Amino acid sequence: MLDWFEPIHDPGGVVSRTVLRLDQLAARRGVRLYPQTDFHGLKDVAAANRQHGSVLAPNVDADLSRLGDANATWILGVDKDGQPATTQAGRYFDWSGTTLGAEMESFRFFYEHPVRHLTADCFCRMPRPAADQIVGAAFHTGTIWVRPDLRGPDEEGIILSQLLGRMIRLIGIAHWWPDYLFSFSTRALRDRGVVKNFGWSHHDPGAEWKLPGEAVYEGGLSWMSREEMLDWASAQPTRHAAAE
Repeated sequence: MLDWFEPIHDPGGVVSRTVLRLDQLAARRGVRLYPQTDFHGLKDVAAANRQHGSVLAPNVDADLSRLGDANATWILGVDKDGQPATTQAGRYFDWSGTTLGAEMESFRFFYEHPVRHLTADCFCRMPRPAADQIVGAAFHTGTIWVRPDLRGPDEEGIILSQLLGRMIRLIGIAHWWPDYLFSFSTRALRDRGVVKNFGWSHHDPGAEWKLPGEAVYEGGLSWMSREEMLDWASAQPTRHAAAE
């Protein structure tokens, strides 16, 4: 990973050190990780693995949003045979003068040109006050996928989804220095403890939306400040950084 990853922001080397450790844990699980910026490639992987549960959110769909190395990144994990095994995407937003709540409820978060896509049954509601607190530089993480045969912990307790979730946040910090990092989780994932295990500092229920041709999403907003993420990374022992 570090052969391809060049951090712009790396206070005290904590980002590089922790990304390296997470990359090592993934390798021990049999997956090599590579940062990517071609989002047509992400769409191809998602389309080829729909039967394995891969999905593509509109905000990281290259045909629906303007994406490139200036505002987005994703991680491709491949197995020992070079076959796609994992994905995790992240997208940077400059919300100076606006808020997460306003961008979500206007559907600008989802689409470059919302009016081209929305139908009469679309809606979006965000939890307050959390959604109005997230302003300025923000980094969203999502579109995480792990191939079914690699899900869950191995004999060492390594869980790919959890280490990928933390790695993409650190990469977002290294590239864009966001004030806030955020994601969304369904009620079922929250109830199963997934939000806590992914290391999110805050979770506010009440995120709901309906996009064209899709079922209603019901979940919550998971978020943290840049400082909270760096505090977690700084607390990890150099040789035994936690991935759970």
